Amino acid sequence: MFQTNYNDLLSNIPDLVCELDALEKISYANSFHKHRLGYEWHEILGRSVDDFFHPEDQREVREKISHLQMPGSETTGIWRIAHKNGHFLTFECRGKLQPDSNGNRRIIVIARDITEELRKDFELHRNVVVPNSSSTDLQPKPADLHQKNFFELKMSQFEFSQLKHAFDEHAIIAITDKNGQISYVNDRFCEISMYTREELIGNNHRLLNSGFHSPEFFDRMYHMIQNGYVWKGDIRNKTKTGSIYWVSATIVPLRAIDGSINRFFALHTLITRTIESEEKVSQLLQEKELLLQEVHHRIKNNLFSVYSLLKMQANFSNDDHLKEQFDEAAGRLRSMMALYDRLYRSQNPNTIDFKDYIPNLVREILTTYPKIINFEFVSPLTIVVKPDIANNVGIILNELICNSVKHSFRSVDSGNIEVLIQKLEDQILFIYTDNGEPLPETFSLENSDAGFGIKLLNLLVLQLKGKVKVTPGHKIQFELLFPNK
Repeated sequence: MFQTNYNDLLSNIPDLVCELDALEKISYANSFHKHRLGYEWHEILGRSVDDFFHPEDQREVREKISHLQMPGSETTGIWRIAHKNGHFLTFECRGKLQPDSNGNRRIIVIARDITEELRKDFELHRNVVVPNSSSTDLQPKPADLHQKNFFELKMSQFEFSQLKHAFDEHAIIAITDKNGQISYVNDRFCEISMYTREELIGNNHRLLNSGFHSPEFFDRMYHMIQNGYVWKGDIRNKTKTGSIYWVSATIVPLRAIDGSINRFFALHTLITRTIESEEKVSQLLQEKELLLQEVHHRIKNNLFSVYSLLKMQANFSNDDHLKEQFDEAAGRLRSMMALYDRLYRSQNPNTIDFKDYIPNLVREILTTYPKIINFEFVSPLTIVVKPDIANNVGIILNELICNSVKHSFRSVDSGNIEVLIQKLEDQILFIYTDNGEPLPETFSLENSDAGFGIKLLNLLVLQLKGKVKVTPGHKIQFELLFPNK
C-alpha cells in the first residue's frame, strides 16, 4: 500500500524523477518518461543514461556524475534529453548521491523540462524578421530557434560556472539572511574555518569570533550593512580547532524586488600570512630600536668613562701643554657624548635634528670655559641628518669653539659666536663666525705645519665630502658646504 502511494505521488510530479544504480543504469523512473518523452518502461529500465543525452552533452554529464563521491554531494546542469521520436528537449537537471539502505551507490536525479521556457524567452528577445520582407525563408525553424537559445543558455551557464569556480578558488564566501543566520557557504569557507557545511548553515558568524575585536567593532559593521552600505575591513577569526586566521572582508547588502534588504553577501580573502608578516616586521623593528638604544647607551657610558679619565689626567698634570691636550681631547669626546645622548633620548635613533642638537652641544662646550661667550644659532628650517654627519659636524664645532677661545678671545673675557645652518636643495651650508681677533694673513687650512686641530678639521671635512672656505686677515668665518646623504 505504501509503495503504491509512493509511486502515485511521484507520478503526479511534473518533473522527471529517476534513480541510477551503482553501474549508473536506470533502475527507476516515474511516469513522466511516458507522457513527456514517449518511452515505455521496458525501453528505459536497465539502460545507461548515456543513451538518452545529446551526444554533445554526454561528456559533460559523465564528468559531473564522476564528481559525486561523498554521500549527499550534488551536481547540476542544463542538458538535452532525447524524445523517443528523435528530437531533443532541454532539461535543468539535479543529481544527488544517496546510498541505499545497504550502502550501495545510488544517484537520485530530478530533471525539469525548460524547453518551452527557452522558446518563449527567445521569442520575446529575438528580432528575426527583416523589415519590408515577406519571404518565409527568413523565418527560423523551431529547431533552429531551440538550438540557438540552448547554445546561448549553455554559454551563460558556462561563464557563470567559470566565474563561480574562480571565486571559490580564491575567496571565502558566505550568504546570511537579514538576521545574520548563515544560509550558504562555499567549500573554501568550510576548508578554512574547519567547520562542516551542516555546522555552519543556520548558525551565526559569532561562531568564528576570536574575541580580538571589540563589540563596538561589530556594532559599526552591522549598522552600516543594515542601512544599505558596503562594509570593508580586516577581521580576525577563529577556526573550529581554535587556530587564528585573518580575512579581508567585503560585506554587501542584497535587496529584494521591493527594495528591502533581505540578505548579506560576504566575500573574504585570506590574509593571515600578510598580517603575520607585518607583525613579524613590526616586532623586528621594535627589537632593532631597543638594540640601537642599548648600544647608544653603552657607547655613551664608555665615552663618559674615557672623558672622566682625560679630565682627571688634565687636572693632575703640571705641564700646561699636556693639560691643554687632555682638555682638547676631552672636549672632542664631549661632542660625541652629546650626540649619543641625543640619539639615546630620540624616538628615532636614525636621525638627528640640527635645531636641537647644535644649541645643546654648544651650551655644554661653553660651560667648560671660564670666559663669558654669547652664542646665537640661526636656522630657518628644521634640518634632519644622519648620526654620522651630526657627529662630524659636532667635532668640527668643538674644534672651532676651542680655537676661538684659545686665539680669538685670548685677550678678552667675553665674546660672541654665531652658527648659521641652511639647507640648499640636497646640500647643507654651515657657517661659523666669532667677533674676536682676525685670522693671520698667513693662515691656511692646507698648511702642513698646522696643529692636530686643523688636521682633524680637514679630515672631518673630507669625510663629509664637503668644501670649506676660510678668509685670512678677517675675523673668523668658517664656511662649510657638504651634501646631505
